[in-house]
Amino acid sequence: MNRILKNWDFARIVRLLLGVLIAIYSISSQNYIFLVFGGWLLFQAIMNISCCGTARCYTDTKYKENIYGDQIKKYKPD
Repeated sequence: MNRILKNWDFARIVRLLLGVLIAIYSISSQNYIFLVFGGWLLFQAIMNISCCGTARCYTDTKYKENIYGDQIKKYKPD
């Protein structure tokens, strides 16, 4: 329950609003194929998951290496 009620960021609010608007549009226009897409966006917003899952496209910065100008070799075609 804590997962549903807390940590509402901008992307989660946008998914919720788009899901509601697409669901209302699909019902009013009787084009129910869009209801699946609207329902999926609502599910993502409520459960706080994204297309990447709950990891939110996590990249590990622990192993980040700096690249310096002397390490880059110029391309010389043969």
